[in-house]
Amino acid sequence: MRRTVILFVLVSTYIFSSCKNEDKKEVSENLLSNESNAVEVMTVNPLINGKLVINTQKSSIFWRGTMLFSFGEHYGNVNFKDGFVELDNDKIVGGSFTVDMNTIVNTDGDYSQDLVDHLKNEDFFEVNKYPEATLEFKKFERVDKNRQKIDADLTIKGITKRIELFNVDFDPGQNKISTKFKFDRTDFGITYSSKGVAQVKDYAISDAIELEVEVYLN
Repeated sequence: MRRTVILFVLVSTYIFSSCKNEDKKEVSENLLSNESNAVEVMTVNPLINGKLVINTQKSSIFWRGTMLFSFGEHYGNVNFKDGFVELDNDKIVGGSFTVDMNTIVNTDGDYSQDLVDHLKNEDFFEVNKYPEATLEFKKFERVDKNRQKIDADLTIKGITKRIELFNVDFDPGQNKISTKFKFDRTDFGITYSSKGVAQVKDYAISDAIELEVEVYLN
């Protein structure tokens, strides 16, 4: 009988000790899991600083020109030649871009060589004489965390004018800058079929040219 009691006590003690160790193991694992989660929560992407060259293959410029009094339009693309952006803690503080005007094409319906040739001749961008256009950031105003208003110098056909880019968005996750703006082509000596020049009202072309730009940084 005494041996039975001793055996019972030993078994009970072992079971209790095992349960206690399991509880400690579970608590320890929970603590490690919570610490791991805490580290994940505290991990943030580093702020981007310095001068970054643009990726000309991924970056794009979409252009659109419309008729003034009718619903006709043409649109297409033109490519960057090179460029860079300067960042200070994800904030744009500088930038300069060069556009290769010889790459201009239309993408509205079928490609039109006649239209492209017309855009490249002296009526519009005269690319044989002015093969490049440039944009240089000059003045910066923070709108919110990832948006700025930027004043820039736009140079087309050797003429430089200050323009306003009201919404310049920077996506640090994709290293991408995007904006949309319009400029007045007559400011750069492009007056073909403009409102004050076109002899037939319905043939008048809007002075405003729309650009939608996406710049990817390396």
